[in-house]
Amino acid sequence: MEIYLAPMEGITGYVYRNALHTLCKDTITKYYTPFIAPRPKKGMHDRERRDLLPENHQGMHLVPQILTNSFDDFTNLATEIHERYGYSEINLNLGCPSRTVVSRGKGSGFLGAPKELDHFLEQIFEKRDARGQQYDISVKTRLGMSDPEEIWNLLEIYQKYPISELSVHVRVQSDYYKKPARMEYMPLIREKYDGKLAYNGDIFSVEDYAKCMGIQEMPLMLGRGVIRNPFLSRMLQGEEVNKDAAKEQLQAFHRAVFEGYQADMEIIPAMFHMKELWAYMGDLFVDADKAKKRLKKSKNRSEYEEAVREIFRAEIDLDKKQSVFVS
Repeated sequence: MEIYLAPMEGITGYVYRNALHTLCKDTITKYYTPFIAPRPKKGMHDRERRDLLPENHQGMHLVPQILTNSFDDFTNLATEIHERYGYSEINLNLGCPSRTVVSRGKGSGFLGAPKELDHFLEQIFEKRDARGQQYDISVKTRLGMSDPEEIWNLLEIYQKYPISELSVHVRVQSDYYKKPARMEYMPLIREKYDGKLAYNGDIFSVEDYAKCMGIQEMPLMLGRGVIRNPFLSRMLQGEEVNKDAAKEQLQAFHRAVFEGYQADMEIIPAMFHMKELWAYMGDLFVDADKAKKRLKKSKNRSEYEEAVREIFRAEIDLDKKQSVFVS
């Protein structure tokens, strides 16, 4: 089974990816960077460049993701990433549902302008080929803006181009992450689309995967499900994870991420990133609500680390149902 780590801004940078790669024992086959939005006059941010450095992702298959609706900006940034850092695949983000992104006609907001999207795709493939460059272009999409039936017109557009892989998040933009994934659409998409597909949406457990008809033998892109439970890819690959061992490994994972952030930034920003992670990962711990509240309110390293110790004293439940819809 191929399992991918979906990008998530603020969490899945190289510090997190390296710690997860160590924990996952190679059960994740591909990692995507948080999206890079082109800045034609200023270039990439330093943190984006660090995220792409080969020494920061040794032993893993990393795919940079670009968010834009300008074919020139896409081509120029993809060219730079390919030539300077050697990446052989660039992913186009057509899935981000953020209102800020959508209001600018980017991410899943681009799905509401199919004619412009068609022209955009035509141009990025033509420009890539005209320059004689050898990188693949993959796409991450949603079903549409407000109606899942929009996907059929979108598939007709995608079919026209040599997209190396189409990852489908089975929600529309207006669903954001609050409504359940529309899993019933994936078998139908599989029937109509000839290219390589990957599934994304509401896989939090082995049981969830078993219920999803029509996605077996298809790559899985895991997002908040694996951020919530870092052992999920191992469990989906058939491993029975021992709970006692899991808690020790999770402590080591937490330590690697926290120390990695501290090496890259001051303690307060590092704590902020860790709190974002705990908003998902904390759901694995039983009867730890008071400790999680203390962690959320912590103002310094001492308060944060004491709250973490208290959380880890709680029982861990890897089979626990998620408390909110996350994907």
